[in-house]
Formats: sequence, C-alpha cells, structure tokens
Amino acid sequence: MTDLRVPVLIPLVLIPFLAAVLNPAAAEPATRTISGQLTYLQRIALTPDSLVVVEFRAKDDQALTDETRFGTEGRQVPLPFALQVPRNTSGQIRSAIWSGGRPAWISDPVAITADDEPLEVGTLRLQPITPMGFTTIMHCGETEIEIGAIDDHLRLRVDGKTIDLQPTPAASGAKFAAQDDPETFFWSQGNSALVSVAGEPLPECVAAVPVEQAPFRARGNEPGWNMTMSGEQIVLSLDYGTREIKAKLPEPVETNGTRVYSLPEQNLSIRISEHLCSDTMTGMPYPSTVALEIEDQRLTGCGGEPSTLLEGEEWTVRSLAGEPVPDEVSVTINFLENDRVAGSSGCNRFMGGYALTGEGLSFGQIAGTMMACPELQMQTEQRFLGLLQDVNRFEVTRDGGLRLITTDNARISAER
Repeated sequence: MTDLRVPVLIPLVLIPFLAAVLNPAAAEPATRTISGQLTYLQRIALTPDSLVVVEFRAKDDQALTDETRFGTEGRQVPLPFALQVPRNTSGQIRSAIWSGGRPAWISDPVAITADDEPLEVGTLRLQPITPMGFTTIMHCGETEIEIGAIDDHLRLRVDGKTIDLQPTPAASGAKFAAQDDPETFFWSQGNSALVSVAGEPLPECVAAVPVEQAPFRARGNEPGWNMTMSGEQIVLSLDYGTREIKAKLPEPVETNGTRVYSLPEQNLSIRISEHLCSDTMTGMPYPSTVALEIEDQRLTGCGGEPSTLLEGEEWTVRSLAGEPVPDEVSVTINFLENDRVAGSSGCNRFMGGYALTGEGLSFGQIAGTMMACPELQMQTEQRFLGLLQDVNRFEVTRDGGLRLITTDNARISAER
C-alpha cells in the first residue's frame, strides 16, 4: 500500500491564530488600554495648530513608558485619548495641550493602580499654564541650578530633578518651598539666594551672569518732565520734551535714605528719597520722591516702578467694600513677576494677570479651582472676585497698607 503524504499548506494569516491556540500565554497582550477625555472650563478656543500630549510614567522610576500625541485639527474640548500601558504597572498619567509652539494647558497627575484590565479614567480637567519665565541660571558653589516662574509658583531644576515650589512666609526677601517638604526651598536674597534640597543646604547661590540693574525712571508734571538713569548715563527731558540734557551720571552722596547727584556743568542737582510719592495727575503711587534743582527752577515728581510696591510678601485682605473679612475666611493676594497675580479668594485658589499703566491698575481674566465650601466662604469669595474685576487703581498707605480701588470707589483693603 502506497503511503501518500500530502503536505498541508497553512495560510500565513492563520499562523498567529494557531500559535495563540497552542501557546495561550503568548496570546495575552503585554499592555492594557487607558482611555479618557480632556477638557477645561474656560471659554477659550484652541488654535488650529494645537497639539495634545498625554503620557504615562511608571511609579518606580518615573520613566516614560507610553505617550500619545495628536493635532486637534480644529477640534475643541472635550478631546478623547487612549494609551497603551504595560499590564500590572502602577504609575501616573498627565496631559497637556500646546498652542503656538508653547504649552498652554496642563492637567494634574492622575495615579494609576497596577492591573491588567482596560481602564476608563473619565475626564481630566486642564488648567492654563505659563511657561517658565525670567529663567535664571545660578551657581551654588559647584552646583548649577535653574530657577523660573510658572503662574504663582517657582520651578527649581537641580541635579536632574524638577521641583515645584510654592510661596511661603519669610521675614525678608521672597521664599518658596516644596509643598510636601518645607526643607526644600529657594529663598531669594536680591542678587543671591539660599537653596536647600531635602534638608541639604547648598552654598550661597549667585547668578551665573551678573544681573543688569534696571534703569531708574522718574517723571513730574507742570511743567512735564521725565528722567532715565541707566548705567552711567542720565537723560533728562524738560518742558514737555522741548529740551533734553544728556550727561554722565556721577556717584551720588547718600544721607539718611536720600541720594543726591550733582552735575555742576549742567547746573543740575537731583535728590531721590525713598519716600512714597503719588503722581499729581493720576494718583499712581511710586516708591521714590524726586526733586530736581536746575538753574532757577525746582521741579518735583515721582520715581521708581509702582510694581515694586505691590510685589513681594503676600497681602492679606482685611475688608471688602468696608465690610471686614470674617476671621474664619482667608483671602490673600500675591503680586508676582511677569505681571501675574495669585492667592486665596476665600474658598479656592485663584491666578491670573494684572496690568499697570499710566492710568492705573487692572486685572485680567481670573481662573481658579472649583472646590465647594461653606456658605460664608463662598459669599466672601464672590464679593472679593467681583470687586477685583472692577479695580482701576491702587493706593499704598503711609503705614504700608494696600487699597485696591474700584471704578465705584469701593475698596479692597489689605496688609502684610
């Protein structure tokens, strides 16, 4: 009897299926799907070039294990997403949207517990962000750090680590500390800083590049004049710009907080006192009082930048339109670098921008967290935010208090 053995031809498309049947372990997927959607509450449209980035980082080493990127192509939030994450791996996901080539929105990290089943995380809420501003490289002995601003906090980069720091009270200067580790902080001392990481202090930190002193500007009215001191030069414009003096800036003579610059060739003497000054036309407060004696004239005015009166230590709001803030409610406001403002509105944290012009002070769009609080806190918050949007100027009192004044002459009164 002839043994007819005909070879069996298995279609290639069936090979993976048969392999899975013969080896069930090989059929188990190495990943699981995590899906959800992104949104934000602000009524701001995404630009056509917006890019969505969603990433997953493992818990143990924060290594990036998967991410998805896609253009919005004109779509608006909510935007669905899906990630393929290693099975039985804990970690966190975080999302961001880039617009115009810069990060514009970001979510808080969401913890993911190890499992092998698909997971629907629901809606991730995004908040507007500001890229690191006024980034500065500093040398702390042999260690180099990078410090920059993001909204109402600082971001410290040191030894390959990135640490977010929040404002914290300090006797002097501006101090920022890690929220969960007060022994990690950046404490500005002018052109130098004290830095500690997890309780290990670094040597005194100084800017890698010498900080250029900002020009000093002053102005006065009737007749109008303005002055700029920059580097070693002074430029003085008199009589509403019809006359100008340029000269080398001499060394001042300092006495009891007053600097006197004498320029005999120009028959000019300049006195700058560190006393609060208000512009006679706009009422805008300035940190310095300036007096010019030129030929037979004596001119007075104000100098410095009004923003320096606002920035620094956080303000605590004591009254709103004449009504005291309840003792159990905390309302604060902190004026930051880059024309940013942040604080506590009574229940939630808020952040936004502000503008100082020759006419006064105004606040831009204010964003905040969305927590619910007891009625007293919510009422105080609504009153504060309503007044804040109507502010058009400010005053600083002789005892150092702050008055934010609305178009209707209502006041937000604060102190440090």
